[in-house]
Amino acid sequence: MDGKSVASRFVRDLRRRAGLSQRALAAASGVPQPTIAEIESGRREPSLSLLSRLAEATGQVLTVGVEPIHPRSAVATANRVRDRLSGPAGEGWSTDLRQDGALRAVIDFRDALGSATAEEFEGLVQAPPALTGETRWDALIAAVVEDESATRDVPPPPWTNEKRRFVRPLWYLSDNKALHAWELATAPGAFVRHGVLAARAELESV
Repeated sequence: MDGKSVASRFVRDLRRRAGLSQRALAAASGVPQPTIAEIESGRREPSLSLLSRLAEATGQVLTVGVEPIHPRSAVATANRVRDRLSGPAGEGWSTDLRQDGALRAVIDFRDALGSATAEEFEGLVQAPPALTGETRWDALIAAVVEDESATRDVPPPPWTNEKRRFVRPLWYLSDNKALHAWELATAPGAFVRHGVLAARAELESV
């Protein structure tokens, strides 16, 4: 999980629930307003003591806990994609095999979202996944979540709008140029927005 993304959402939600501007939170906590702005924009990862200080300024207390990662969540999927792109140790794992493994992880994730109840869906997508190290795949994961959110007529989680989850120039999922016109014509809107040109059929289980 990306610490900057989690802190950004946490501080922004904390401040808004308290009905405070960044300037007012700065005055109440003694934390400079530019620091709060950097945290909320995801440019700075604060320490736990700093987060605790901000929480206490709004009359709340910060508690830290752990919970297991759901094996079919966005967080677990990003981890799986990262691992498959790097490939297992040893010889014989070509780039194509690694890409195929990463794509299989995304397809499994999409299947899980499609069959989830409303409550399960929120649990699978709410926590922001760590970046995979390849922007194309971060954009693809975000696009899958945004597309399924649109299907369910619910707002996508805020992390899907992070700049690091958009790819430019546009990425055609297939290396076969003969398929590019098809991908361009049939890619769902959420995919195009994230810079990923993938036909819906390419992400279906076989």
